[in-house]
Order: sequence, then structure tokens, then C-alpha cells
Amino acid sequence: MDKEEFKILRKKLKLTQAKLASLLEISPRTVQEYEYGNLTISLAIAELLRGKAKNTIFNSNSKIEMDVTNKDKVSLEEIAQFCIKHKKNFMEIPEIKLLIDYERKDAKAELMEKHIILKNNENISKK
Repeated sequence: MDKEEFKILRKKLKLTQAKLASLLEISPRTVQEYEYGNLTISLAIAELLRGKAKNTIFNSNSKIEMDVTNKDKVSLEEIAQFCIKHKKNFMEIPEIKLLIDYERKDAKAELMEKHIILKNNENISKK
């Protein structure tokens, strides 16, 4: 992915440099360096942005709001039920999709790392 495509996709997803940096857990300066062409954009980030931009049907004027009129308190269970009920709508928001995909990849990487460490420890203990 080149710098122009990176910038176009970021804007298509309606993300500022700072917001994209936050979602990817990188510095805003790194996002700037990608857009200036001073840093190579990793394949993982390129694939993530391309996939999200391809599937984006987000309407920036739409809002997902939970009606809490006449309620003194809202339980976590009620919030969870609301989110599950409106899952499809939430998944159309690029920032949420990016965050979920990033967290899944992060969890997968952590699991693989633990597996490798366990595998190495098993090999050491058998000697």
C-alpha cells in the first residue's frame, strides 16, 4: 500500500489521523509518517484498512441511541441487550469494526505467543 492509498482509505473511513492512531494503538506521528511515505505500511494495517473501506456503508448522520427516558438507572445487562439487538447497526460503524478486528488480531497474537512459549517449555522439560 502506498501513502496515497493509505490517506484515501483513512478519509473514506472518516477517521482523523489521531483517531486512526488511537484505534491501531500507534502514535499519531506514525500515521503522519505513513501518509508522508517515510514509513512502510505493514501488510496487516493495509489489509485491515482495505477491508474496512470496502465494506463501509456508514452514514455519518446516523446515530444509535438507547432511550433511557423515565429511568433512574440503566443496568449493564440492559445496555448489553441493547447492543446485541442493534449489533448490525454497530458493525456498520468503521471505528467499531476497526477496533473489534484489531482486538481480535491482538488476542490471536497473544494466544499464539502463549502457545509458542508453552511448546518451548514442553520441549525443555522433556530433555
